Amino acid sequence: MSKKMIPFMIAIVCVVLIVIFITMILVNDYKPTNDDIAKPKNALPFNYEKNGVTYVNGHVIVNKQLALPANYKPGESKAAKKQLNKLLKQANKSNLDLNKTSGYRNFENQEKVISEFVEKDGKQKTTKYAAKPGHSEHQTGLAFDVGTSQPLGDFHKDFEKTKEAKWLAKHAANYGFIIRYPKGQESETGYNYEPWHLRYVGPQLAKTIDRKNTNLERYYHLNK
Repeated sequence: MSKKMIPFMIAIVCVVLIVIFITMILVNDYKPTNDDIAKPKNALPFNYEKNGVTYVNGHVIVNKQLALPANYKPGESKAAKKQLNKLLKQANKSNLDLNKTSGYRNFENQEKVISEFVEKDGKQKTTKYAAKPGHSEHQTGLAFDVGTSQPLGDFHKDFEKTKEAKWLAKHAANYGFIIRYPKGQESETGYNYEPWHLRYVGPQLAKTIDRKNTNLERYYHLNK
């Protein structure tokens, strides 16, 4: 074979290989299913801060360590309030006496509330069930307290025993709410069990938190 023919033969081989490769792609009708796609089940949450407000996967986060600035005044979330109304309406249909007792409070409102609690119960006891100004979930506009008009000796101790509290624990997630401070998880949330305190996070996250019997601090690895 002459040297002039070598480049020509190489070109022919390349063309043949390309044709074979294209043919294999065209005849392969395999399509990946959801089971073939890697799912980051243990992926770390995405945290970021904007204008002094901490967000984790798009959710506003506030607790004893993470604060909200005094000028953060979003007002009451319309989406959260709409879902709360649905929840209360369904509770009423189930012959339960459940109603909203508290909603959005800005920084200044929280200062007044804390002053009243401290005057009544003392500072040490107050810190176990009430947040300092800037650390209250009520400032997010996504938190609500609910209660019952039934006479209770000590609401903080007796509400969890009511049929309303038991219904709430079972159905809140269906409306996008979590019991923000679950029982037995005080060391993680920083607060005593509050079966009346609801935080709106949306149905998907709420059902996950409920199914795992966890809290935002543990779920999002906030207590590092």
